[in-house]
Amino acid sequence: MKKSSSSMKLVAFDAARYLDSDEAVAEYISAMLEANDPDLLLLALGDVARAKVANETGLGRESFGRQVRRAGRVGPQ
Repeated sequence: MKKSSSSMKLVAFDAARYLDSDEAVAEYISAMLEANDPDLLLLALGDVARAKVANETGLGRESFGRQVRRAGRVGPQ
């Protein structure tokens, strides 16, 4: 089998991209609660927070993520 010269590029999944309505958020949180995993629930709440801020401020998720990471740094930026 010969390898193709073009390689596929995978993009990291970001649940926040799909949390664009209250119904989507409710379904997502319900599914995470059913998993009965506190760590998974914390990650889901972070996804919901990022989606809400991005949707309400118009700030893109990537831009918002950069701002949050910058705010958490210690020392000169």
